[in-house]
Amino acid sequence: MDIAVIAALLVAAFAMPACLMSKASDADSVRVEVARTEQGWTLLRGGQAYIVKGAGGHDNLERLVEAGGNSIRTWDGEGIDDLLDKAHSLRLSVTVGIWLEHERHGHDYDDPAVKSAQLAKVERIVKAYRDHPAVLIWGVGNEVEIGGDMDKAFRAVEDAASLIKELDPNHPTMGVIAEIGSNKAARMLEACPSIDLLGINSYAGVTTIPQRLTAQGVNHPYLITEFGPRGHWEGPVTSWGAPVEPTSLEKAEMYERHYAEGVAAEIPGRCLGSYVFLWGQKQETTATWFGMFLDTGQALPTVDVMHRMWTGVAPANSAPLVGAIRSTVKPDRVRPGAQITLEADITEPDGDPVRIEWRVIPETTDRRSGGDSERAPQAIPDRLISASENSAVIEAPREPGAYRVFVFAYDDAGGVGTANLPFRVLKND
Repeated sequence: MDIAVIAALLVAAFAMPACLMSKASDADSVRVEVARTEQGWTLLRGGQAYIVKGAGGHDNLERLVEAGGNSIRTWDGEGIDDLLDKAHSLRLSVTVGIWLEHERHGHDYDDPAVKSAQLAKVERIVKAYRDHPAVLIWGVGNEVEIGGDMDKAFRAVEDAASLIKELDPNHPTMGVIAEIGSNKAARMLEACPSIDLLGINSYAGVTTIPQRLTAQGVNHPYLITEFGPRGHWEGPVTSWGAPVEPTSLEKAEMYERHYAEGVAAEIPGRCLGSYVFLWGQKQETTATWFGMFLDTGQALPTVDVMHRMWTGVAPANSAPLVGAIRSTVKPDRVRPGAQITLEADITEPDGDPVRIEWRVIPETTDRRSGGDSERAPQAIPDRLISASENSAVIEAPREPGAYRVFVFAYDDAGGVGTANLPFRVLKND
């Protein structure tokens, strides 16, 4: 065939809508397997070594590709046709999560009907997507062991994984646990022989995962399936129980250290890559704790960090960096309606203009565990009295209770830095 004709066909293929391109390529789904070499474990995709440079989430996928990412992770596989097609069109692979129910949510593992229904769901999802070229790994459950009987949880994972392997021998199975405990990783591997990969969600403890796995006698391949900043359950709290959130500057430093020591240090070795959390936005304790983007789309410095870690070079534009907020009033002794002078450390790495916004938001009253969905509290209007550069004067709410003051520093290229300071308004004597 003439070279010009071949080139034209290639151009046409890449110009296809994602849905058409995916459907035309279903027969080209690639085999994925876990292999052991002299250097350690390796994930092979179509016979080629594949290190997962991934993110949890389904938004901002073009930005993920720009940052050097190559994969996304979902927590469930219901109705992900369009997502798989889009990922494939962007040359992203997908770890397809299959959500297994948790005992803490009322799931009864002793009920045969419930077990049967769950396995029917597993079968339905695997049959629907096993031939899709974007599929990389089956994620069998997520932190199923939290708040329930671990043995029952692992039996459910094994039942699902065993069924998946019967239905699809071309993609590995992975069980995902919350941290590894003193022996949790070893227990899962013993209880779940149909699991090819260990998936580990770890935050402040991710830097010591390699050493702690060794202490458990685990020489099994694994992925870090969630990592990010220090979790709200892992750090300091105020005297009234409000977790202290790291600033966006502190988070950038955490993501870099956590990736370098908890992921890259074990490649080659046992680690096959990772999924950073969260390539999107969610409310969990606050609206900014884990999200690498705001709900309005601006990217935080943690996106810049992963760009640099994945590609070896800094992005063309870097988001503003925001450090600690300082207050003229002790945060635990704020009077109703008091005026509070605040100052924040704000740096713009590129020297771009920065727009500063201050918000006062009540502490959430809907705090959940295990990443469960929370309702986001709304900002209280008309609290800002004055502002200049990196300082502001706000009026405290008149209603006693727990609050946070947030600062947002926006550049003109879609970047943002954030920090917040918890404070408590006392009752009038």
